[in-house]
Amino acid sequence: MNYIVVDVERNSFNYETDKPSEIIEIGAVKLNQNGNVIDIFSALVKPSCPLSAFTKKLTHITEDMVSSAPSFEKVYQDFIDFMGEQYVFVSWGKEDYRFFQADCTRQGLPLFSPNMFLDIQEVYMYGVLKTFSTPSLASAVEFLGIEESGVSHRAFSDAENTAKIFVNLTGLFDVHSVKKPLRYAKKLYFVNGELNSSGKKKYTKIIKMVIKKTGNSHVTWKDFKTHAKWLEYKEDFQIDNLLEKYYEKYFDKYKGIAVHSTMQKHKVKSV
Repeated sequence: MNYIVVDVERNSFNYETDKPSEIIEIGAVKLNQNGNVIDIFSALVKPSCPLSAFTKKLTHITEDMVSSAPSFEKVYQDFIDFMGEQYVFVSWGKEDYRFFQADCTRQGLPLFSPNMFLDIQEVYMYGVLKTFSTPSLASAVEFLGIEESGVSHRAFSDAENTAKIFVNLTGLFDVHSVKKPLRYAKKLYFVNGELNSSGKKKYTKIIKMVIKKTGNSHVTWKDFKTHAKWLEYKEDFQIDNLLEKYYEKYFDKYKGIAVHSTMQKHKVKSV
């Protein structure tokens, strides 16, 4: 079975907007079971709306570069063909696959289903660093002494560097055996049935991240509870339905704190 190491870039917005955050570039490296590169994939995608200033600054992708690029539907089909039928989907974090989910849902396209997923960021976190602090791709490349390819925040360069990390780690241990240590919100973030100081900060931080990623400061609990960041927190900290009811009860309170904090931060920056 092959390993498809994938990275995507999106047209992201750091402000509230109805414009969709669409994939604008897909990069991938296909490895065989021995870790040898057997094929590569790199393609720009034409979005439905102009690139944001944030995206152009982060990725250095310009309007001229995507204006004549194929549509997502065309590039997506080429990418499906590239991956083949039997493969492990490897990425740095879980968001790349979620980006495909969002764009396929938006355009009514069937989502591909890998035989297995492998989050190499988690493998590095728990297998090498023994930490819960999320490391950047660039820091992992430097720590492992790997020669960096290309420039960061371009899909193929990031996919190639992720592939190098994957190969490096497979030489150290069985990457499939690394498991995320269990953590429990009830033990870490609650005292006598109420959120402690750390729990309040954590909840506020998650709400801030969702607001930033959605560009919607008016996000409701209904939308929040289905967002990837909250679902990830639930899974990581063993949040059951009963405990989730507590978070729902105080959602508006902590959303207000998150919004106020963000507004104050922006005021300081503008001074």
